[in-house]
Amino acid sequence: MSGFFDSEQVRESLFELDELQHKLFNELLEIPFSDTDKKREHLETMKQFLEKQKVFIFRMSLSDDPDAVEMRNRILDSALLFGLEPGDDINTFFAKMEESIEKLEKTLDD
Repeated sequence: MSGFFDSEQVRESLFELDELQHKLFNELLEIPFSDTDKKREHLETMKQFLEKQKVFIFRMSLSDDPDAVEMRNRILDSALLFGLEPGDDINTFFAKMEESIEKLEKTLDD
């Protein structure tokens, strides 16, 4: 067993993801009423969060640690609720999320 979640790097990644998720959640109600700069900043945070998620899930996919495998499976199950099509891999889901963020960025430019 690799002790995936015992790794300092993994714990640091989880901490960073948690901080970004809290920031995004805390801004959720105010963003519709915010100015363009604040909205742009929020989208940048979303992109940063998404990129860190991609890296973290990739790391988990390389691990045979049962806890990492279980967490990856739970993440995939959750992604199904947010638009991942059955049979698609998580990278397809991330690509759709990136596309959605790009569309939102373009609406700020209009």
